[in-house]
Amino acid sequence: MIEVFLFGIVLGLIPITLAGLFVTAC
Repeated sequence: MIEVFLFGIVLGLIPITLAGLFVTAC
């Protein structure tokens, strides 16, 4: 159950980090 929870957190953080990198690159 903990693995699923961490997996959900990672899936939630990936778009945020990609958006942050995209904004910083632009």
